[in-house]
Amino acid sequence: MVFVAVGAGQADLRGQSHVALVIGSDAYPGEAALRHARQDAAQVAARLRALHYAVVFLENPKRRDILRALAVIQAMATEAEQVVIYLSGHGGMWAGESYYVPVDAVAEGGRPLRGAMALPMQTFAKVLSDRPRQKIIFFDACRSPESWAQDAPPSPHMGDTWGAGLALVYAAAPGTMAYDGGKGRSPFATAFLRHVTPMSPDLPTLLRQIRRDVLSQTQGVQVPWMQSALLVQTYVQKLPGS
Repeated sequence: MVFVAVGAGQADLRGQSHVALVIGSDAYPGEAALRHARQDAAQVAARLRALHYAVVFLENPKRRDILRALAVIQAMATEAEQVVIYLSGHGGMWAGESYYVPVDAVAEGGRPLRGAMALPMQTFAKVLSDRPRQKIIFFDACRSPESWAQDAPPSPHMGDTWGAGLALVYAAAPGTMAYDGGKGRSPFATAFLRHVTPMSPDLPTLLRQIRRDVLSQTQGVQVPWMQSALLVQTYVQKLPGS
């Protein structure tokens, strides 16, 4: 696992108004290996840095590394007004909840998946919900039930609070696949990098642009999805004066 602060050291997260955690995982064992997720995430991290985020980037982290990075973000970005998390790699969906799959959640040979090692979206969302702020999580991973899962991960407590100001942006609709891409990048990462620029519109409009782009790339098969509890007009960039 490589833990990289892009454009800033860890200490530089303090006092920053816009902070991002970007994770790219493709070095899964055996047939579970992906082609583009780590490079996709690296390009997303560079783009967010160009948009004036203090960015922490993880390459092929294990479960404990992700949890440690979330603790760093929570402890050192207490003054941040907006936090973005971008997840690229394997995912799945169990009991209506989407899960991100660390590289050590897959056994040698590529299967079976050790479901209890997968991380639910609530794990990421709750870390950012310790104080009022805008929180955006981009999930470039599958949301289909994995038929090769050995055991389902523990279900989150249904009574848990996700927090106001949260937007969950998924590369695919519930129960469907997000494609790794034939050449270069995944369809979602390609659309993200095309439309997330210094001139990009507010988040709901941005997602419509990304959705149309992904639909075009996949001949209508993959449909990006969003759940939102945003409170204010939100942009994936640091606007002047913010």
